[in-house]
Amino acid sequence: MQKLSKPTPAAVLHRLSLYHCLLTDWLLAGKKGAITSKELAGTLGLNEVTVRNDLSFLGETPGKRGVGYSIDGLRHMLGEFLGLPPFAPVAFVGSAKVISSLFSFFLVEKYGFISAAFFSEDPNDRGAVINGREVQPIEGISHELGAMGIEVAVVATHPSWVQHSINLLVAAGVKGILLLTPAVVIDAPEGVYVTQIRIPCDLKALFHRVSAVGQEV
Repeated sequence: MQKLSKPTPAAVLHRLSLYHCLLTDWLLAGKKGAITSKELAGTLGLNEVTVRNDLSFLGETPGKRGVGYSIDGLRHMLGEFLGLPPFAPVAFVGSAKVISSLFSFFLVEKYGFISAAFFSEDPNDRGAVINGREVQPIEGISHELGAMGIEVAVVATHPSWVQHSINLLVAAGVKGILLLTPAVVIDAPEGVYVTQIRIPCDLKALFHRVSAVGQEV
């Protein structure tokens, strides 16, 4: 991972990740050549100035005035900036049913990730196989991940297992956790980055936006 010359705001980091995903989709669809900041902005519903400002965080980009950016070159630079190795290993924690459902639409290999390990809080999942790998009991996290050196994990357990899962992952050396859970209150030590997707909370925010349409807020 390259050293950053200036802190990257969370909103900028999120959009840079979106650009990387979009460019990946285009390359997989066979699109080659160059892309302009205007095209990037239009596709994602953003302002062209916003896109240019975001890309300035990369330093010198493979762009040419009047031509645009090399799709493959810009994707490569974004990947380096985001700290993505060629194939980034990720551990998944949650019941086999939930994780299997997740894999039905989230094709991890497509975006450059490796599903390196699976752990479940459900004892009935022992022996289950997801994406060619056997699901391990959740208590095996400390031993298994500690030996594998995995630093990023996705947690989609029952809310009552979330904190225990985080504790085990942190003890195994995980430093980045994506939580797919309605659990609101969690505890993670300093230096461990947690991103939460709380569907109930996000739905409430959407209801507010819908109810506020046409009203002064």
